[in-house]
Amino acid sequence: MNTKAINSGFHRLFHLHVDKEMVEVSLYQFFVNLGRNLIVLALPFYMYKTLGYEIWQICVFFLFWQVAFTFVMPFVGCFIDKVGLKHSMATRSVGAAIFWVTLPLLLQENFWLSVGLVAPFFLLRAFSRSVSEISYDIFLVHHINREMKGKTLAWLQIAIMSSVVLAPVLGGFITRYLGFQWTSYFAFLFFLTSGIVLMMTPDEKFHLPYSPKKLLIDTFKEAPKELFMAEFGRVFFDAILWIVWPIFLILVFKDIVSIGNIVGISSGLAIIVMFFVGRGIDKKGISKKSFRFGAYRSMCINFFRGVMWDPIALAVVDALHKINSQTMQVPYDAEIQKWLREKDTFERAHIRWMIAENMYTVAVAFFAAIFFMVTEEIKWAFIIIFVIGSLAMLLTQTVAKFED
Repeated sequence: MNTKAINSGFHRLFHLHVDKEMVEVSLYQFFVNLGRNLIVLALPFYMYKTLGYEIWQICVFFLFWQVAFTFVMPFVGCFIDKVGLKHSMATRSVGAAIFWVTLPLLLQENFWLSVGLVAPFFLLRAFSRSVSEISYDIFLVHHINREMKGKTLAWLQIAIMSSVVLAPVLGGFITRYLGFQWTSYFAFLFFLTSGIVLMMTPDEKFHLPYSPKKLLIDTFKEAPKELFMAEFGRVFFDAILWIVWPIFLILVFKDIVSIGNIVGISSGLAIIVMFFVGRGIDKKGISKKSFRFGAYRSMCINFFRGVMWDPIALAVVDALHKINSQTMQVPYDAEIQKWLREKDTFERAHIRWMIAENMYTVAVAFFAAIFFMVTEEIKWAFIIIFVIGSLAMLLTQTVAKFED
C-alpha cells in the first residue's frame, strides 16, 4: 500500500503557514474517512447480496438513517458549547465506532425488524455526526490562513481523498474473504484511531450565542435562499454517489472487489487535480466560471452514468466526474467559509448543516420512491435519478451569490 502521497501531504502542511492543530485535524479526517469509506460500499452490497433486500428497501433503510438528523440537529449546539471544538469533532469517531461495530449484529433478513433494531443507533450516529460537522466548519473558519485558504482546503481534501483511494480497495478484499462483520471491525479500529488523534490534545471552547428556537427561526428568516439552492444541488448528487451509485455498481459488477478497485482507482486521479485547483484559488481568487463550466461539464459527464453498463466505460466516467468535481468542490468550500466568516459564524455553521442534512433526507426519499415505483425496467430508475442529479448540479453556482 503506497502511502507516500499521504505522508508527503501532511509534511507539506507544516510549510503552508498552517498551525499544528490543522495538521491534527487533517490526520483525524484521514482516519475517520478511511473508516467510513472502508465500509460504505460493503453495507449496500451486504444488504443486497446476503440479506436479499430489494433496492427500494435499501433506500428506505438509509431514509430512516437520515431522518434521525432532523430530530437531533437543532439540539447539538449545547454539546459543542460545553465540550469544545476538537473534542466535539472526535464525538463522530465514538458514535461511528459504536454504530458500525454493532450494525452487523442487528441486521436481519427481516427488513422491518432490522430497521426497528437499528433505530436507536441511527439517533446516536446522527447526534455524533451533527456535532462533528458543525464543529469542523467552525474550526476551519478560525484556523485557515486567509492568504492560503485555497491550498489549505485542497490539502484537507487530499487527506480525505487519500482515504477514498485506499479504503474501497481494502474494504472490497476484507468483505469478500472475511465477511461484512470483519469489515465493520476494521472500520471500528480506524474510527477509534481518528478519535484518539483529537481527544488526546488540548481544546478550545466557544460560547454558542443562540438557542434551538432561535436557530430554527433564523434558518428560515436569515439564511439566504441561494444557500438552500446551492446545498440542494450539492447534496442531491452527493446522495446519489453515497447510495445509488454503489447499488448501480453492484448490478454491473456483482463482485465487491471489482467495485472497490474501480472506485479507488478513479478517486486517485482526482488528488493531483485537487492540489492545482487549490493553488489557483490562492493566486487568482474564486472564479464564477469554475462553478459554471464545472457544473456544465458535470451535467454532461454524469448523464452517461445511467445509460452505460460497460465496466470500462463506467470507470472512465467516474474518473472524469471526480476530476471535474475538484474544479467545483474546492471553490465551493472556500465560498462557504467566506460566508461563515462574515458574521454569526457558529449559528451559520449550524444552519448550513441543518439545511444540508434535511436536503439529504429529501434526496433519499426521492430515490426510495423511484425504485419502489420502477420495478420492471430498473435501468430507467437509474437514468431518471442520474439525469435529475446532473441538472441539480447547476444550482451549486448560486453559492457565489450569497448576500447578507
